[in-house]
Amino acid sequence: MSSAIAEFLRSVRVADSRRSGPLQVFGLRRDASSSFVYTIFDDAAGGGTVEVTEVSEGGSVPTLSVSNRGDTAVFFMAGEHLVGAKQNRVLNASLVVPARSETPIPVTCVEAGRWGYRSRSFRSEGSSSHHVLRAMMSRQVTRAYRRTGRATSDQAEVWNEVQRKLHAMDAVSPTAALQEAYERRAASLDSFSQELPAPAGCHGAVFILGGRIAGLDLFDKQETLAKLWPKILRSYALDALESPADAPDISPDVVRAWIEKAAGANAEAYRSPGLGDDVRVVGDDVVGAGLVVEGQPVHVEMYASTKPAQAEPERTPWLDRDETNRRWRSSSAKEDLETPTFLRERMD
Repeated sequence: MSSAIAEFLRSVRVADSRRSGPLQVFGLRRDASSSFVYTIFDDAAGGGTVEVTEVSEGGSVPTLSVSNRGDTAVFFMAGEHLVGAKQNRVLNASLVVPARSETPIPVTCVEAGRWGYRSRSFRSEGSSSHHVLRAMMSRQVTRAYRRTGRATSDQAEVWNEVQRKLHAMDAVSPTAALQEAYERRAASLDSFSQELPAPAGCHGAVFILGGRIAGLDLFDKQETLAKLWPKILRSYALDALESPADAPDISPDVVRAWIEKAAGANAEAYRSPGLGDDVRVVGDDVVGAGLVVEGQPVHVEMYASTKPAQAEPERTPWLDRDETNRRWRSSSAKEDLETPTFLRERMD
């Protein structure tokens, strides 16, 4: 499986770049697309064949349930934002839910101050975790796979990064919801979207923030990139708002060299929560993952190991990592889940 990811990365050609402010984007082209058939979450949800809900009436913070009533597998991208139900979540890893199945999926809360129903199922708001959070969670999930074989995250660290991002975006949310950062900066994000459409004829892209490589998303099909482009671009654009706008462009040769390092990095395969294998990649200059189904990579996400220009997340005093993670992962403790006063007390 690891060799499949390396070959996948080495199969790309780096196209010309486009730039909007501090965000530079290189398209990635491949000669072939995979034969694996799937649909993305937004399309399946719009067609009424898939529904994402809490696992039970009481709920479980780190796990949701996907009901796929259709005859086609459904792809969920790591970091995709699921809004509604008892609190907003993001996907811990890319995965494919089989057709005609009920599948539990690993998620992380990005709305610390709410634990009550606003809807019975989750919807997409066209956003994902911002790039810094996606990279952070990729590292966390790799560590968790090594320790437990499960795609879990560090909930306290995630909440701290959400809190930092809300502050940086001047976004006020009574429930500390990450989605508010996107809504607060909607006009700026729309400008990025207008100036940086999905690169034509490409399967992926490399993103440069403030003159430094930030990350890469690469798919098995051009249409998958095109459909998920708004979410991916906005995740980097939200961080571009914190990046220096006067940094020089980088060259395609620098991008090619970084992709080659990613292809040569160490890779470890774990069983995905859905179909196939979740291959985790760690190297000197890169960290990331690739979802491989039926021997074919579906999605590869890579992030530069060096920290981007954003400030380090600050610890907020109302979050204690050990206690928070203990409570949040004790999903069998019904009283903890139904009475999140330990959160509200720390937020007051």
